[in-house]
Amino acid sequence: PTPDAAPDVPEPPIMSSSCDLLAAGTVTDFMVDGAPRSFLLTLPTGATAPGGRWPVVFSWHGFGDNAANFNPLFAGQVNNAAMPFILVTPSSTMLGPGTVPVGIDWDQLRVVPPNREARLFDAVLRCVDMRWGVDRDRVYTAGFSAGAILSDLLGVLRGDQLAAVASFSGGYFSNPANPMTLGIARSFIAWPPLPAAHRYPQLLAYGGARDMVSLGVATARFDVFAANDIPYLRAAGHDVVECNHEMAHTVPTAMRAQVIPFFAAHPRGRTPSAWGAALPAGMPSYCAFRAAGGM
Repeated sequence: PTPDAAPDVPEPPIMSSSCDLLAAGTVTDFMVDGAPRSFLLTLPTGATAPGGRWPVVFSWHGFGDNAANFNPLFAGQVNNAAMPFILVTPSSTMLGPGTVPVGIDWDQLRVVPPNREARLFDAVLRCVDMRWGVDRDRVYTAGFSAGAILSDLLGVLRGDQLAAVASFSGGYFSNPANPMTLGIARSFIAWPPLPAAHRYPQLLAYGGARDMVSLGVATARFDVFAANDIPYLRAAGHDVVECNHEMAHTVPTAMRAQVIPFFAAHPRGRTPSAWGAALPAGMPSYCAFRAAGGM
């Protein structure tokens, strides 16, 4: 990473008026560092008063998508028996090559404090905790494509707060091997290192050799990112569930039902992984467990 890729800084206190906006449905004008943000909030039955201990799942949409379209990926599972949870689906600020900060919908390329998505994560999590209560050992993030890269970035910036990460066609740009595949586009990228102490398990899914997106000046090949990131994560002490679904750049239906069971099996600090001995019967045959430390 370049020298300006510094660690993030703590979120300042949140004004109570921001937290008062929280209610099921679309939340708008939620102020973070003076800028309005919006997100969809999906609540399980029983989330009606402060004092609970609710798991929270953040879900981040891909480039050109929106929260309303992406939210149904997990919204129907908030009342699942294994782990009812509060779902937060943010809307991007539609960043691009000519914006400040530069990004692919999200602030996930040149990581200079304050990172706007990490600050949103902090602010929403704090307000959800005030409004309904959060189980701090069960905070998770998932995303697709640009949103998956952002989920991976949260692992770098907020890994101490995350119990597990799920990325569909993502990539860690803290891994020097990934930006090097992007030619001139690598000049836009600067991440801090992956902290050694943040050892969460990761569900890492990708769509084989056809899983790619043109960035104009380069092509992002998510199978290459996965091939780079699996040994990178394992060497850093992370268990990985690898799922090469060979269905190009998408989230297959068979995989959509596996994310929440993966999260439910992995509270923060759970080692060794509950899935280390064998993957659950419902997991597709193209998934495999890769233990931390192995090759």
